[in-house]
Amino acid sequence: MHDPSLLVVDEPTSALDQERGAAIMDLILGVVREHDVATLLVTHDRGHLYRMDSVYNVVDGSLAREQFPASKR
Repeated sequence: MHDPSLLVVDEPTSALDQERGAAIMDLILGVVREHDVATLLVTHDRGHLYRMDSVYNVVDGSLAREQFPASKR
């Protein structure tokens, strides 16, 4: 990666147990913050979404923003 402006991550935790999934998310979030890069993370694993700055759901072909309690971030 040579100073990317966007990091696209597709299902990074889909085949992992919770501990390894959390470690992968830590790694991804560390890279994102270190390089200050926008990220599109696609996942069905809702367990890590509270760590994201914003979350969108695709509902009937449209994007719908979700709200998570600020205390969980």
